[in-house]
Amino acid sequence: MFETTNLTEWLIRHGVSQAVLEILISICIVATIVSITRYVVGNRSYGIYAPIVLAIAYSYTGLRYGLTITFVVVLTSLLSYSVLRRIRMHYITRIATNYTILSIVLLAFLVFVHYYGLGLENMSNIPPLAFISIAILSDFFIKQFVKKSLKTSMATLLGTVAIAIIGWFVITRTLVSDFVLTNLWIIPALTLVNIFLGTFKGLRFKDYFRFRFNTKEDDK
Repeated sequence: MFETTNLTEWLIRHGVSQAVLEILISICIVATIVSITRYVVGNRSYGIYAPIVLAIAYSYTGLRYGLTITFVVVLTSLLSYSVLRRIRMHYITRIATNYTILSIVLLAFLVFVHYYGLGLENMSNIPPLAFISIAILSDFFIKQFVKKSLKTSMATLLGTVAIAIIGWFVITRTLVSDFVLTNLWIIPALTLVNIFLGTFKGLRFKDYFRFRFNTKEDDK
């Protein structure tokens, strides 16, 4: 148990539960990680919402279970939408149909795990909200898939999951959570970091290495 500071203790005594405080701090941390990976590293993702939700969901499911559910969701969405796009129907109804198919597949998957285990015996203990949070990734993937190629969609998906894994790793470290809970000044500090990143106009690592590689190719 972390040692509370005056501010943390005051918040907990005045209606802010520790669980809510931890989630809000996690949002700040993962959001900053998304900013860093986007504007410093050059990694793309499904905006900022998806990585945050996935990282927090993984913190409740555990990484192995979370990635398994993510794989099932993405594979089902890809296959179902590939079929549904051949049918002339409104976009929203197509997405809604995809979600109904996804729900059926996830139910079947849970039953399958119940009977055969697959090393996922605790799947039924996953909080429903965490399960749903991962399932909504389907919408982000389909929106990208509609506008871009499969290759681009998969690259963005992998980038999103990679950021979520980094976020999961950071926010699930006891050392990190205890430190931030007792040093809430980190939150305004992260605000300043994001403001700085918002005005950063330097070359991103990804672009730097690409330009450097192209320069070497031109010199040959």
